[in-house]
Order: sequence, then C-alpha cells, then structure tokens
Amino acid sequence: MDRAEQLALVAGAAADQWGMITTAQAKELGVGAVRLLRLAEAGLLENVSRGVYVVTAAGMPRHQDIKAAWLRLMPKEFAWDRPPGHPDSGVVSHASACLLHELGDIPAPEVEITVPRRRTTTEPFVRLRTAPLDEGEVTVVDGLPVTTALRTITDLLRAKADGGHVGGVIAEAERRGLVDLDDLAERVRPFSRGYGLKPTATGRDVIYHLVRQAGESLRRQQVELAGREGFAEAVRLLSARPDLAAQLARHAGPVNRWAAAAAPERRSTPPDLPGTAQFSMPS
Repeated sequence: MDRAEQLALVAGAAADQWGMITTAQAKELGVGAVRLLRLAEAGLLENVSRGVYVVTAAGMPRHQDIKAAWLRLMPKEFAWDRPPGHPDSGVVSHASACLLHELGDIPAPEVEITVPRRRTTTEPFVRLRTAPLDEGEVTVVDGLPVTTALRTITDLLRAKADGGHVGGVIAEAERRGLVDLDDLAERVRPFSRGYGLKPTATGRDVIYHLVRQAGESLRRQQVELAGREGFAEAVRLLSARPDLAAQLARHAGPVNRWAAAAAPERRSTPPDLPGTAQFSMPS
C-alpha cells in the first residue's frame, strides 16, 4: 500500500469524525502506527493528542480537545459505530457541554465527560464523571453526544459551580428556548440552600437568584416589563387625548370603554377590571 492509498483510507474514515482518526482506528484499516508517523512527517497528518491525528487538509476542527477525548474513550470504535448508552462510551457534560451548546461564559479548563460506569484516565485535562443519564437527557451537537441544556444546568448546580456563571447559562438557554422554566424550576429547587437561599425557596426563586447574580434577565421578564411599560404608555396617551379615548370606546370592548371613562377624569389608577393588571399612572 503506497502513501496515497494509506492517506485515502485514513482520510475517508476521518471525514465522518471531524477530520480526526485514532491510532487504533487507523490500525483497523490496515495503516499502522509507523505509517501514521510517516504521513505526519510528510505533513499530511498532524498529531493533536495522544493517539489522535487530524488530516491536515481537513483543517483543525472546533473544540478538538473535546472531540479527541471522546474518541479516546473507545479508540478502536468509529464514531458511527458507537451505540447510544454503550457502557464504555460517554456524553460531553458540565462546562464542556456549555461550550458545545454555546451557553454562557463558564470557564472550561478541563474536558468533562459523563460515563455510565466508573472509569479512569491518565489525561491531565480530561475529567470523567460517573452518573446515569436518561435517553431524554442526551442530545447531539456537532456530531457529539451532549447533555441537554436542562441536564447540563442541573449538573453544574450539583457540582457547585459559581452561581453567576450558572445564571448566565440559564439566561441564555431560556432566551434560546432550550429550557422550559417550569421543568427547570423543578430540577433546581433542591439546590436552594447551596446557593444562599432559604430551604423554603421555590425553584423560580433559585432561577431568578442565579440570573440576577449573572447580571442577566430572562426573556419572560423582559416581555413582562415591556408589557407593563406599554400599558403605562397607553394610559398616559389616553389621559392626554380624551377625544381619542372616546373614539376607541365607540368601536371597541370594555377595556377601551374603561379608557374613555378614565381619561377625562385623569385617574391616578384605573378601576378594577377582571383579569386586568393594576399599574400606577405617572402624575
């Protein structure tokens, strides 16, 4: 097998693994360690981690450290042959999952991977965490199995990550629709005391507390604020324009009839209406 054939075999397999291949995988294809070394010396491959090469022409993949660490968990198995839930495989989690989801700015000095049974590694910047994962707690990001945003946030709280950093992750996940606040509130409630809240705090209390620590706000809070500001502005306009309020009252329902009645008298607060939030009118 000449060099061109060796490279073609390696590159063909690496194409479905972000341009990466392990020494053990290459051996399965008939390209041994010595041949890999020769390809690297020729500038056709680059050794990016222990036992992991990248095809130079493919360029460096994003988050290559995470991908290399995941490939090394089952070095002989190609990515497409790894069944979900395999006892020797793993799922990218914690701060590393935040990187892949692009959530917040939590520091990620290590590659964190959750495995279903206890395993050890000699890699200094890889941390394997042992925990069970339900099928619904795993998604795929850039071809990698990754914990969902909901599970990732829960893992960070369980690991006692900085509250402000977790709050930033929560805010970004909520704005992008990656978490449901009701589901999240149920998951985070047990962590209230660990983050300085009373044991009686609700899950919503925990969420808002963490988000405030991050100096962020939730989309729901922004929508509610915009609604309150818009309502107050409408009240100011109708108070200044009783003629407009009267016109609206002739063509609309009870809320506008209230507005027409309220505007001439310049009430400081609107009368009670069923289902209508009460707001103070600026003087």
